[in-house]
Amino acid sequence: MKRVTDTLFAFLLLAGLSFVVPSNLWAENPPQADSIAELKKSTEEVKKEAVKGQARGDNSWMLTSSAFVFLMVPGLALFYGGMVRRKNVLGTMMHSFAALSVVGLYWVIAGYSLAFGNSILRVSILGVEQGGIVGWDWRLFFLKGIDANSFLPGTNIPVYTHVMFQGMFAIITPALISGAFAERIRFWPWCIFMILWVTIVYCPLAHMVWAFDWFAPFPQGDVDANGNLPDLGATAIGLLGKMGALDFAGGTVVHIAAGIAGLVGCLILRKRSGYPEHAMHPNSMVLTLLGAGLLWFGWFGFNGGSGLNSSELSSSGFAATQAAAAAAGLSWILAEWLVKGKPTALGLASGVVAGLVAVTPASGFVYAWGGAIIGLFSGVICFAAIHLKTIFGYDDSLDAFGVHGVGGFVGALLTGIFCYASVQSASADGTLGYLWTKNRPNSITAEQTKLKAQNEVLEKQLAEAKKADDKKALAIAQYQLDSNTNTLKALEAELEQVNDKLKDYEEKKRGPLTQFWIQLKASLFSVFFAGILSVGLVALVHVATGKNFTTSLEHEQEGLDRTEHGEVGFDLGLALDSVPTGVRTEPKAAKVPPGGKRFEIVVEGVENGNLIHAWSELCQPSDNPPSAEFKSIYPYVTTVQGNRFRLRGGDPKTLSVNIQKLFSEKLNQPNLKVRIEE
Repeated sequence: MKRVTDTLFAFLLLAGLSFVVPSNLWAENPPQADSIAELKKSTEEVKKEAVKGQARGDNSWMLTSSAFVFLMVPGLALFYGGMVRRKNVLGTMMHSFAALSVVGLYWVIAGYSLAFGNSILRVSILGVEQGGIVGWDWRLFFLKGIDANSFLPGTNIPVYTHVMFQGMFAIITPALISGAFAERIRFWPWCIFMILWVTIVYCPLAHMVWAFDWFAPFPQGDVDANGNLPDLGATAIGLLGKMGALDFAGGTVVHIAAGIAGLVGCLILRKRSGYPEHAMHPNSMVLTLLGAGLLWFGWFGFNGGSGLNSSELSSSGFAATQAAAAAAGLSWILAEWLVKGKPTALGLASGVVAGLVAVTPASGFVYAWGGAIIGLFSGVICFAAIHLKTIFGYDDSLDAFGVHGVGGFVGALLTGIFCYASVQSASADGTLGYLWTKNRPNSITAEQTKLKAQNEVLEKQLAEAKKADDKKALAIAQYQLDSNTNTLKALEAELEQVNDKLKDYEEKKRGPLTQFWIQLKASLFSVFFAGILSVGLVALVHVATGKNFTTSLEHEQEGLDRTEHGEVGFDLGLALDSVPTGVRTEPKAAKVPPGGKRFEIVVEGVENGNLIHAWSELCQPSDNPPSAEFKSIYPYVTTVQGNRFRLRGGDPKTLSVNIQKLFSEKLNQPNLKVRIEE
């Protein structure tokens, strides 16, 4: 008996699961009473160890996901830093990195409580009764009431882990907004704006979508048929969560909100000097591609970790995320290839990010093929969206609205098309899932009819094999017959489940577009909520700081790196970055190096690349002598970038007249205009 008990105990330890002893074993080896007690005790211990092991695994994954999302912040800094001009690289990267300190500390103090505390403000709108708008719990203030070993109800992760993971989302969201204002905002007003925006916009939205009754005094859900309340942590308490909106990792909370806030800032604050008359070229696509790669890597934690404690959800999120990013990168560069004639590195990086943004709300609710389709759509739509700023004239510096605002909105809507309840219990059937369920009974009936017909043939083959004593044919026929029989049982069980789901559809009055309309309402609510409040916050910060949210034109010309931080980023131009000697009353770039005064002449109305191409042709050896205008310009030109000539020495007025004459003739544009920037 001891050998039997030891064998069973070893199996239980290896499997990590409870074990029901077969009845025939009891019959053959009737155990003693003390042995049964020992076996039950061992089983309970194994169960406890299995639960502890699951908790440790879930917590480890959530800590890893938090680190992944943390890595997205330097990734975003590099992504944005490579897209701005050299004089603004450091200043732009600081907007992202500062969020780690500013928002990171604020989140622990009060942000987490506002987002995930029990609802203190409720409204009844959008067909929802008493939907939470914002939360608060004094135990979460500085986390002073939370023990290090306290677990989030209904999950296998400590509260501290959840605080850290969600804090990374709060950090990166305002950093996304900074891309819309890049190259023209001051650092200290930006820090003030981040705190206010996270408090008034982000935390309420996070509460409305993601808050559950984790910290409520009692479960907030309705009683079941037996009069029992659900467990704590099982009921959504936020307005959009109670409405049934699906947002797995932040389509509405993060991307729509950040994109709309960026658009609002673009419309309220002034444009960059010279926009859109002349091109503002990225300083390094190498930095941008590296940043995009880090974002792609970190997004696996962003999406994969949002399932909180299920490895299945993590794998589902991984698959959908990868498929969407790859598909969107491809569709963007194909669209760019067709429209512009060449695919670009910036286009590929932007497409990948657009796909990651769009799949964010859907990642835990769709299959991998659904993620790929979402990516294909988002790549093309976001490519078209970034051209809206050319049509409407707003200055979204790094396309924060075109990629994040539009991509998040598209992804949220497509979630309502491609989500399936079969992916996880927290999901719902979207349009395709509903239609599949509706048609499934007919498919099951057809499969059953086919299998029954096959079984009739197999039974005849089985009889013939027995008669002929053909053991191999007998084994094959029996195997196929058993397989079909098991499939029929599974289909019968599935048919019962499908019929129950169809009854549930009828009771809840769900149709093929029900989830789509829920997603649309939630997305529009996020647009208006974030947009209206962001208007007030941008205006408030701008006025309260003496209209210093944007830097002066003089400081913008000099660059944010020097004027805001007194440092140099990746600007490797030796002459322009040399430190001036002597004592000055205020920091200023070395605009007057030895050899003559430096200045720039901007040629307006020339398409990107045409000016440099024309200048390159003029500089090539030729049988014809160079024109007088070219000879007067050439000795003073230091660099040509975009539609800007940088010159040292010479008379600015004379040189500007000669440049105008030279390129009016070369480009066949008699009305070409130039201006001097000293």
